Amino acid sequence: MPKRIIIRGGEITEEKEEPIIEQVKHEEKLPLEGVAEEIEVSGEHLELENRELEEAEIDAEMTFDAIKKKIEEIRLREKVTQQKFRDQPDMGIAILKKILQKWDEMREEVRRNISEAVEKYRRLRTLLEQRFSKLEEELYFNQIELDTLRQLEEQGEPVSLSKKEELEKLIPTLMNKLTETDKKIKEVDSKIEYLKKIADNIYESTAYKDVALKLFEEMASLLQERRGEDAVPVLRTQIDTIAQREGIPREYATIYVWRKLKKY
Repeated sequence: MPKRIIIRGGEITEEKEEPIIEQVKHEEKLPLEGVAEEIEVSGEHLELENRELEEAEIDAEMTFDAIKKKIEEIRLREKVTQQKFRDQPDMGIAILKKILQKWDEMREEVRRNISEAVEKYRRLRTLLEQRFSKLEEELYFNQIELDTLRQLEEQGEPVSLSKKEELEKLIPTLMNKLTETDKKIKEVDSKIEYLKKIADNIYESTAYKDVALKLFEEMASLLQERRGEDAVPVLRTQIDTIAQREGIPREYATIYVWRKLKKY
């Protein structure tokens, strides 16, 4: 724009032009349609989490299997000991109690192993809960994404069909993983309860009863023939008395009474 010439008192001056400042309108930044902030988990971090979970599961399961094998071993030792006590009349109670003490020591070892296993399963449960939480978050996020795309599509807006198909396949996969993880958490809870019950009643969990049960039935049948039905309660009382007096399990007291009765 040309400058204006002004004559004042014979002097010629130029009028200084005031700069025109136009207000610039800031463009409103619209959010990208159909796009939300994604949950970023690096592949390396995810791999470490999966490895940690897998190792925790293997460690807990190995300990659990070792405990079951130890229980079966004690039960087998009880069976063999009872058979030996039944078949060897010269095997006294003093010797028997020393042998049974060894099996009790094995039981205490199982109890310690159970405590370790419970802690391992608790750690595994924590890791599974963390995975469940992340899967749940990812599932809801992608469900919202898919519902958003569908609503935009209903409004006539252009949407990415490939993205929509990807989400339609991903969501059922996430739901299955969520169900599997929840199932594993329940399995862990079940094993923790199972191990606690074993620890609380370690003798019953490792005892062997078949030998004594068969001998009791044999004695009961014989005594009923000789003395009638009242003989069975008397037999039970005698077995309980010997078990308490000698400090031996009822199974061995049953065998002891059977040995005595066999002599007559």
